[in-house]
Amino acid sequence: MFLPLLSVAACKDLPEKQILGKWRSVKVENAGRDEFFRLSKALIDTIGVGHTDEENMAIYGLTNMDSVRMAMRAEYDSAYAAQVAIETNSIFHFKADSVVVFSFPGRNETGRWYIDDKGELVIEEVNADDVVKKMAVAIRTLTPTEMKLTFTEETGMRSDTSVVTFEREKK
Repeated sequence: MFLPLLSVAACKDLPEKQILGKWRSVKVENAGRDEFFRLSKALIDTIGVGHTDEENMAIYGLTNMDSVRMAMRAEYDSAYAAQVAIETNSIFHFKADSVVVFSFPGRNETGRWYIDDKGELVIEEVNADDVVKKMAVAIRTLTPTEMKLTFTEETGMRSDTSVVTFEREKK
């Protein structure tokens, strides 16, 4: 009599069941990206500082470095705001038929998903050229209200890791 109840309770805790639904990204941790923005800001704040007009003309081809810094700050602010918008306005919708819909600011994408035998979330996307991109994502946390995924992208000799925290969308 207790065995069927245990089976139902255990089934509900399976990652394949817990992950179903809509999840909104609320935080992205990426040391490489954070370092890029920190160094970019430092460059903008110091470009042309400490040089004479003649030196700035020789190095940068102009002397009005205040205007250059203002333009660069505006570009930086725009890029940073776009990054924050992606971080807080992306929704992953995992469906029971193994389809996943990614809603990013300005675009939607679809793919297929499953949990492999190592417990990793595998996402397969098909690009415009019908090339399948397969990505294994580590599931760090999966509760009824929070999901934390680790995305690692290998490009040549570089590796880029992002830890993304999602909150379940309320119905």
